[in-house]
Amino acid sequence: MAKINKYLRQIDDKLIAAEPCKLTIEMSDYIISDSIQIKEKDGIIWVKTLVSNVEFSDIVFNIILDYPIELQTPNMEKGKERIVLTYLKEDVILTIPFTTVEIKEQVNYIKRLLGGKEMYKDPSHLLKKIFKVYGGSISDLDLIYMEIMASQVLRDKSDHSIPARLGRKWDPIMANIKTDVFSTSFVQGLEFENVGKAIDIGLTTSRETEPSILERVVTGELVTPKRRKR
Repeated sequence: MAKINKYLRQIDDKLIAAEPCKLTIEMSDYIISDSIQIKEKDGIIWVKTLVSNVEFSDIVFNIILDYPIELQTPNMEKGKERIVLTYLKEDVILTIPFTTVEIKEQVNYIKRLLGGKEMYKDPSHLLKKIFKVYGGSISDLDLIYMEIMASQVLRDKSDHSIPARLGRKWDPIMANIKTDVFSTSFVQGLEFENVGKAIDIGLTTSRETEPSILERVVTGELVTPKRRKR
């Protein structure tokens, strides 16, 4: 099996041709109008998701990337059915736009938050860090949503099943939400990602808790049955 680095190299946010090649985009894959933008003046093609195949002298394979990228167009043949881009050795094939890098940072950050692995000095500092990540150029979140996010990841030190703001005294700690959701309630645990663990805790725990709004939606308690007219 051929090694990919014989044909392609990645340097930071760029994919570079290690050998001459042709990259083909079938226009039938881009029937949604805003999924591809050809910017000939800038020498790039922007695609929301890349679906393509690349041909070298001895191999052809697909390149599929599920995020926005910018294809360089040093030599482009544009037709109604397909676009063919030709690259020489050491040509830059594509780059990852800055906004995509921001999105990756946001995804990684929320993973750290949910896993209780983010460092912070105090709640104010945590909120500032959340705002720095999610208040950027590609985010339209209001500050209230970031406050809710901080409020949810800070749990009561003596009872991780409740947010710190609901504890008898203010004693916050960042906890692993992925773990603590199972101690919150049986049904809410089922809604999460480990059904087996939720069932195990539901069968063994003696603690009684009020159903959350999410649970009431799942079990249908928020919907009041209509009485049939006689």
